Amino acid sequence: MRTGITNSILNTSIHVFRIVILFTLILITGFPLPHARADLLKLKNGGEIRGKLLPLSNSGSKEVRTVKTLTGGSITVDTQQIEFITNRSLLIEEFETKSVEIENSVEAHLKLAHWCSQNHLRSQRNQEMEKILQLDPNHAKARASLGYTKRDGEWMTRDQAMRKNGYIKYKGRYVSSVELDLLEKNEAELKEERKWIKEVKLWMAWMNSNQVLKQQDGLKKIQSIKDPHAVAALARLMGKHNNIMLRSLLVSTLAQIPGDKPLRPLAELTLTDPAQAIRNSALEALTKRDATRAIAFFIEALKNKSNLIVQRAGSGLEAIGNQSVVPDLISALTTSHIYRVRVPDATSTYSYNTNGTFGNSGVVLPPDIEAGLLAGRYPNGVIVLPSQQPKVRMRTVSVKHVHQNESVLLALQKITKQNYGYNERLWRLWWASTQNKTGLLPVIQ
Repeated sequence: MRTGITNSILNTSIHVFRIVILFTLILITGFPLPHARADLLKLKNGGEIRGKLLPLSNSGSKEVRTVKTLTGGSITVDTQQIEFITNRSLLIEEFETKSVEIENSVEAHLKLAHWCSQNHLRSQRNQEMEKILQLDPNHAKARASLGYTKRDGEWMTRDQAMRKNGYIKYKGRYVSSVELDLLEKNEAELKEERKWIKEVKLWMAWMNSNQVLKQQDGLKKIQSIKDPHAVAALARLMGKHNNIMLRSLLVSTLAQIPGDKPLRPLAELTLTDPAQAIRNSALEALTKRDATRAIAFFIEALKNKSNLIVQRAGSGLEAIGNQSVVPDLISALTTSHIYRVRVPDATSTYSYNTNGTFGNSGVVLPPDIEAGLLAGRYPNGVIVLPSQQPKVRMRTVSVKHVHQNESVLLALQKITKQNYGYNERLWRLWWASTQNKTGLLPVIQ
């Protein structure tokens, strides 16, 4: 009885002690829980200090910043040693501490993802789910939480599935390219565009004729086009043409047409044309005009299932992008892509040989050689060279590869004048420091 009472008193004392410690920590750090925030100082030597940033002060001739740490101590740092300062939730601090302490296993990441969900850290939860997929690409719960479904044997998000089927996201919903035209244009515009289709078809036919004068007339007619209503006809009839000279003519013609209508076809040529010369000239045409409204096409291309398109999108944003694209570029520093490859089928298969033996489709010995072996005439064995190599069974498998996108990094470096390599976390911390105005101006590397 006395032991039970003693244990009860002890448990109560421990509980009270924990409350006192927690309350003391709140008083010491000055952070209200659970929505407390902390400052993070990123040092030029790579270190980090977390806590509550005190007002700027002087130490002799130097300006210094003092941080009251989460444990109650104080650290003073010369401002020249600080790269940037940002402010974020204490819950994120706790998440980062947990993330480096847990083991790299599906169970551990799943547990931390659940903790993130409970604390409304959606981005961090998704990070943990991505780590689970690196360990187990077919983990159903992780796939579902990230919005994946299995279609034709391949995991893909709804966005990926819709893009694969040719749909485009327009004001929050998916539409076909035909629907997009109807939504963005009125009947008068559509009538003008239909008229141009007939004209451009005729002039292209002239260019393809055997008469030199007609060829020249057709070329001059197309080169003289400056009406924005002609853009749709030009892009539809010439954009995918096998003749590279016609696609080159398309670029030069679009470049001289005013307004925003040429932006989409020029962006598509920059991203998808098989000829580098065409891609380069289309991008150059964009750089020589106000291409602000073309940026959205390149941002969308950063999510393309082809890494080649992602790299081209990065180069495009390096040429025409601005500060608004920084978060999208940070997200696309590394991207994962699925490749279908043919590999030898390693599964074991067995069959009966023509001589009645049971094996895995080995070479059948000629009857006289087999008889000689059975009679002991070949004590050292024999080597039989088949007339042709046996057919190797192949199968197709999906392979996931994570790419570091150099063109995306170059775009980030040009736009921000910073360089944190492929470290997405440092890029996001720096970007947050420029947005919440808590600290120093970014330091040019």
